[in-house]
Amino acid sequence: MVSDWKGINILIVEDVVSSAMYFKSAIKQTGATIFSAEDGDQAIEIVKNNKDIHIIIMDIHMPKMDGIEATKIIKSINPKIRIIIQTAYVFKNTKEECLKAGSDIFLEKPVSLITLISSITDLLNKK
Repeated sequence: MVSDWKGINILIVEDVVSSAMYFKSAIKQTGATIFSAEDGDQAIEIVKNNKDIHIIIMDIHMPKMDGIEATKIIKSINPKIRIIIQTAYVFKNTKEECLKAGSDIFLEKPVSLITLISSITDLLNKK
């Protein structure tokens, strides 16, 4: 069952092309509008220029600015944006650090499509 997210804007922040394509292919089926960025700096600019971003799927380890720092800045710009941080690099305090930065959900890669869609659905239902 594919969700209908027409009118929902999702920003994918991911520097690994294959991961970005994976997330885009899953979300494309929902009808949501997809924005993409390759690092935290680009993500912040997109949020500044598009006040109607609903959900961000944020990687942690990226060039220029990591996802944790970008999450802090984005939440200071718009605290209503829901952020899912996902990473393959999980250390002792990674999840706590992400949640403290303002992430709503923390996912460890590899992220299954069922988990991704379920997580986004949960956040959209929290409006």
